[in-house]
Amino acid sequence: MKKKWMWLIGIVAIIGLVVVALVLKQANSSSAEKEGYDTYTVEKESPLNLEGKASPNSVKTYNNNSQLGTYINTLVDDGQSVKQGDPLINYDINNSKREQLANKVDEAQNAVNKDYQNINQSPNNNDLQKQLSQDQNVLSKAQQQLNSHDKQVNDSVYADFDGKVDIKNEDYVTDGETILQLVSNEAQIKTTVSEFDLNKIKKDNKVNVKVTSTGETGEGKIKKISELPKSYEENLNKSTAGGTSAVSGSEDEAAAMKASNPVEADPSDGNDSEASKYTVVIDEINIPVRAGYSMEVKAPLDSIKLPKSVLTNDNNVFVVNDEGKVKQQDIKIDEINGEIFVKGGLEKGDKLIKNPKKTMDDGDKVEVSS
Repeated sequence: MKKKWMWLIGIVAIIGLVVVALVLKQANSSSAEKEGYDTYTVEKESPLNLEGKASPNSVKTYNNNSQLGTYINTLVDDGQSVKQGDPLINYDINNSKREQLANKVDEAQNAVNKDYQNINQSPNNNDLQKQLSQDQNVLSKAQQQLNSHDKQVNDSVYADFDGKVDIKNEDYVTDGETILQLVSNEAQIKTTVSEFDLNKIKKDNKVNVKVTSTGETGEGKIKKISELPKSYEENLNKSTAGGTSAVSGSEDEAAAMKASNPVEADPSDGNDSEASKYTVVIDEINIPVRAGYSMEVKAPLDSIKLPKSVLTNDNNVFVVNDEGKVKQQDIKIDEINGEIFVKGGLEKGDKLIKNPKKTMDDGDKVEVSS
């Protein structure tokens, strides 16, 4: 009788444990269902943060050019703002030289005009055609010499662009010595971007800029992204620093020009263990920026980056709508340096299911926790 009661007690205990387990399992299941799925809201990647220095778009140096004539004085003051084409330097220019060059052009042009008249009278005369060709060559050379003279005057006397004058030396200036520099009003920012972020930006992209010292903000535009890494450029600049300088004489100039344009068959990239960095130039800055200012740049990005947790086994995603229903979405992705970038199929604001179950299907209604 005692054994019988012991058996009954054991059976009741086992049944009780089973019931408790079922209750706990149901409670856990309800709790999990109530918590639901975590979600991820699609957003564009955060802006790329860069730092750099401001510099003028252009700086032109004006040296004493005795070939024009005798230097007299500057026509501007230090720090003066000038416009393109304004005269900067006063030379006692020998105008007779230009008159001689202009007369040669006129003489050559008259000869060509006469050749055309003769050919009109005798169109089948080959000698006249040869004479025309010779006179045209003489005219071309005369025009080149006159244009070269005028260009030399313009380059040595007039402002090439809008800017401010920085006088270096205006008294007792020897031949070839610097008289002044013209600093352009337009500023640019030089910064660098690593190889991992290079493909995220493009030429002509708009960027936000900020002057570090004052906090003033504005906008700019990417003018150029260097084709070569900065380390390549530095090594190439070193290798060409000792190049041949230009000398006088047409044959010598041609030889010097050829010597100063070497081909680098296998340029060195410096330290192979370091990530490559590329120079980025930003211009069209809409706030006044002084050369040398430290600048902060934010480059907005159009790319969309996803966590791996939202991907299914076949690299698709489940989009959940406001009613809690899911839809499997085909997307195109690129994996770069372990990060997932969307090439197509999603828009900003789409809400994605994290860690979707293998059994999830279109039209399923789910609870979401976030």
